[in-house]
Amino acid sequence: MKNLKVIYLLAFCLLSAFQGWGQMSLNPPEIQQNEDSQLQQYRQVADSGYMILTYDDGVAENYCAWQLAGNMMAVKFNLQSYSGVVKGARVYVGDGSYPVGGNILNQPFLVSLYDSDGANGMPGTLVDSVLAVVNNYGWVTVTGLWATVSHPFYIAITQLSNAPDCIPIGVDETTPKVYQSYARNVLSGNPWVSCPYQDLMINALVSTTVGMDELKASEEVIVSPNPADNSVRLEFPSDIKSISVFNSSGQKVIQSDIENQTSLSLNTSFYLSGVYYIRFSAANGDSFIRKLVVVH
Repeated sequence: MKNLKVIYLLAFCLLSAFQGWGQMSLNPPEIQQNEDSQLQQYRQVADSGYMILTYDDGVAENYCAWQLAGNMMAVKFNLQSYSGVVKGARVYVGDGSYPVGGNILNQPFLVSLYDSDGANGMPGTLVDSVLAVVNNYGWVTVTGLWATVSHPFYIAITQLSNAPDCIPIGVDETTPKVYQSYARNVLSGNPWVSCPYQDLMINALVSTTVGMDELKASEEVIVSPNPADNSVRLEFPSDIKSISVFNSSGQKVIQSDIENQTSLSLNTSFYLSGVYYIRFSAANGDSFIRKLVVVH
């Protein structure tokens, strides 16, 4: 039985190498069992006032990263008996010693919130996303998401730079494990699967009380038509001061400073067909992300 396990691990490592999975700094992946029935979801109150949804104990015994940009890792959460607004996420990146020989600071990544309406309850509909960079060691906190949720959802991290200069994700390997971490090799066209490294240190930041002004501002943001071809019209509250458009790789396409406007038309005729993200930034620091699809 022991020899069979060794053969299985060797086969998995060879397969992972071909599919672009990054090497681990400490231990190889384990053979895991799904333990949904033993799910334990801890809640903590952050200094910022957000409630942190987390499965980890705050200590990373391992780290993982993809070899190539564009691939994803995610953690599934469930608000259970109440609803709330997901306002952001945080991810543990360690002290910079992994990936070995790399520089993790200022490396870009995408934080996305997905509904659990995909095949077999996997990530399906993209609800919101926000671009971020690794601006410190340890826990990197990202705000700017906005989604009211009352059922299971996923927080996903898309790696936007190649290893070793990329974001790593800490792995809490101590028991009990909840096996709610998932991975997707986007470049190979593979579906979401259970991650071989459990439990990923990705947390959700949730607010259970939302100000009416903030809610109203979010609802007043309109992107139409969507999908768009040659142009798109944006409608937004009067306190919006800046609009930025990013492509799916995290590159800024345009940025427009707004003064005393509540609408704007963008020329998308020169955009390549694909998915874009529009960030509406208000004077008080709040921001909202909307997805735009361009099809020619």
